[in-house]
Amino acid sequence: MDVKVSQREWVADFEFRATGPEHGGGNLQVWYTKEGRPGIGMESVYTVEKFEGLVLAIDMYGGRGGSIRGFLNDGTTDFKNHHHLESLAFGHCDYSYRNLGRPSKLQMKQDSTGFEVSVDSNLCFRSEKVLLPSDNYFGITAASSDTPDSFEIYKFVLSTTPTYAREEPRRQIPVQQQPQQDQDPQRAPNPAPQAEVQIPVPNSQQQQPVSVDLSALESRLTSLSADLSTLSTGVLSRLDSLSALAATAERQRVLDSRIAGLEVQIGELKQTIALASKDTGGKFNEMHAKLGEKHDALLEGLQERVGHLLSTGSKKTGWGFLVVMVVLVQIGAVAGYVVYKRRREGGAKKYL
Repeated sequence: MDVKVSQREWVADFEFRATGPEHGGGNLQVWYTKEGRPGIGMESVYTVEKFEGLVLAIDMYGGRGGSIRGFLNDGTTDFKNHHHLESLAFGHCDYSYRNLGRPSKLQMKQDSTGFEVSVDSNLCFRSEKVLLPSDNYFGITAASSDTPDSFEIYKFVLSTTPTYAREEPRRQIPVQQQPQQDQDPQRAPNPAPQAEVQIPVPNSQQQQPVSVDLSALESRLTSLSADLSTLSTGVLSRLDSLSALAATAERQRVLDSRIAGLEVQIGELKQTIALASKDTGGKFNEMHAKLGEKHDALLEGLQERVGHLLSTGSKKTGWGFLVVMVVLVQIGAVAGYVVYKRRREGGAKKYL
């Protein structure tokens, strides 16, 4: 669009909104130049060559989330081939304009004290040394990157003082940016002195707006919150598992220590039992030998005694004495066996 301004003091109110993917990009330019559309065409601040006037560039320069910069040219500087274009800016401010969910309100103002730019009612920059000439043309262009942003223009109002104005019907004008978007010209009639002009975009230029999907954003935030909650739960569960493993490891260590102590004690007990078994075995063998000797001696003595009695005293004692002697022998054998068993049961027992 081309709008000629005949006054030196004016205020331009511009509302726009920029939306796009996370790593999207693009730039929006507001021109105030002597050449108008024939001299600017579809160019951006990075592709235009020589022009005479002002351009405000709104883009992601500097990687700080967005910026607004003002450039002046007297028609002698080739912006396209300049190696340090950023050094030509006479004013700038940082402004994060992408995906705000609302229009951004940009205002350019020129009066007798100088030129200033404000955004969302906050001063962006001001210069008392800049006084732009009259009879220049306002225009808007946009350009995109490989992942384009979408720029929607809601309002462009140009007013002069005092407040006598001719006002067009106000409309919110969505403009979806395309790579190097062309803005068809619409030359407004020269405004009368002290006039206010509403600049509508022709119907052929109206496109469907790309609205900010707040529900999708909320859904993504909800999903992110759920993911963080799941991650937190997983971390806490993992910590609990690690704590349980640490407690189990400590119990295992204590158990291993106790088992090692028991093994040492069992070893010592085995040695003691082995030594006791050797001593007890020797004593049992010795007692068994002595008992055998006494048993043999008793039997020999008993046989001799019985033979003697049978040979010499059978007449005196008779069969009654013989029976008594046999009984006594049996009683002596039983008593010896009982004594042997008691001694054997009273000795030390072996445990293996």
